[in-house]
Amino acid sequence: MAQPAGIKPRTLITRVATALVFGLIAIGALLVGNRFFILPALCSIICFIGIREFYRLTAPHLSVLPRAIGLIMGASLPLFVALARTYSDLEPVLGTGGLSGLAPIFFAVAFGSFALMSWVAFTPTSTAKEAALALFGALYLGVPFSALVLIREMEGGTVLAAMTVVSVWAADTFAYFGGSLLGRHKIAPVISPKKSWEGFIAGICGSILVWILVPYLTGVQVPAISAVLVGTVIALAAFVGDLFESRLKREAQVKDSGTLLPGHGGMLDRIDSMLPVAMLLFIVLSLAGAILGIKGS
Repeated sequence: MAQPAGIKPRTLITRVATALVFGLIAIGALLVGNRFFILPALCSIICFIGIREFYRLTAPHLSVLPRAIGLIMGASLPLFVALARTYSDLEPVLGTGGLSGLAPIFFAVAFGSFALMSWVAFTPTSTAKEAALALFGALYLGVPFSALVLIREMEGGTVLAAMTVVSVWAADTFAYFGGSLLGRHKIAPVISPKKSWEGFIAGICGSILVWILVPYLTGVQVPAISAVLVGTVIALAAFVGDLFESRLKREAQVKDSGTLLPGHGGMLDRIDSMLPVAMLLFIVLSLAGAILGIKGS
């Protein structure tokens, strides 16, 4: 049986300092929301950086044109969604809130997909594999951050979006300490040797705790059973996102996706857990928010 990895104080201090700075910027943008396009602009910047890291991991020799198409398409999705939400005269064409907010994403993806198809059709040296990687890289980050922008625009969206981010951080933090102090049973030793069942369970507890506290800290109503369900779904999705990015790094034979964030590595290393969470929570809130009894103030 493996022994807990333990906590390295110097590494922990660096991680916490970086997380605090990144967290303050993120929460500030969520509070401001769509005013002056602060939140969508930040999401687009994060998407651009993350997609570049994804391409470096999966296709370091990707041609310039599909790389540019993927970067532009992915980074533009949050802004495109916000534009449709802001200019109500576009609503009949592009949709604005809830599931109709997916319409702007469809249009952007359709244009990007056509551009990649044209590149493959007319460029003898191109490959369909490159086009597929370029498209997936754009969607891998662009769709989740567009979903986060749409969550922010829902009833009680400021709290819901902020708690989404905070619960992911809580799941990551509880999993880190739980795994470091108690982790003996490894989940995926080949893909991610440090992940343990003890850390995984601690992460679920951290996420649930955040959603249980929501009604007491804000005006958004979240029944206890819904807090448990949403918190568990978020922790599970966060784990999948983390493990997926670990698989990317394992295949690329690198420790981190980049060096942008001290103590964390690259942008993907910081946001990998958030990506599937934002998509799943948007679906849950759009289709079952009323059933779960989650209501804004």
